[in-house]
Amino acid sequence: MDYLLSGALGALIAFVFSIPAIVLEYTTDGTAEETPLVIDVKSIFGIKLRRTEVFLVGLLIHILIGFLFGLVYVVFVQQGWLFVTSDPYSFPSLFVYAILSWVMVNVVIYPLLGMGLFAQKEGPTVWLETLVAHLLLGSALWLLVQYYQPSFFMPTL
Repeated sequence: MDYLLSGALGALIAFVFSIPAIVLEYTTDGTAEETPLVIDVKSIFGIKLRRTEVFLVGLLIHILIGFLFGLVYVVFVQQGWLFVTSDPYSFPSLFVYAILSWVMVNVVIYPLLGMGLFAQKEGPTVWLETLVAHLLLGSALWLLVQYYQPSFFMPTL
């Protein structure tokens, strides 16, 4: 249950942070050149996407990465893999995790999707957008855990 909850929180946080991009995309009738925090995925697996698909695929990837962000963090906590900080759900722990997650996404996931290392094929500043997104995800997840602090977020170490 911890895994699903944390993944859902990560996806929810990613969705909330993508609302400005959704509003911008809607108000400009899909002609916005750059959307905040949601990368424009121009091609995936070597398939060039049409203008209407670019934002939707980018949004889907953004929310999926948010889900995985929350899910994998709980896996790290449950397995005792917090090798830098041994304090689960603390801000330093989530900060370090956000940086490591950012590196993993840019070095493994984006190249697997055919977007290149650090998604260079999608634009020159995508690495910075994804860094900000991961740091915001980590900070928001920390705030949610601090606010709610449900019993199932108490680590059993």
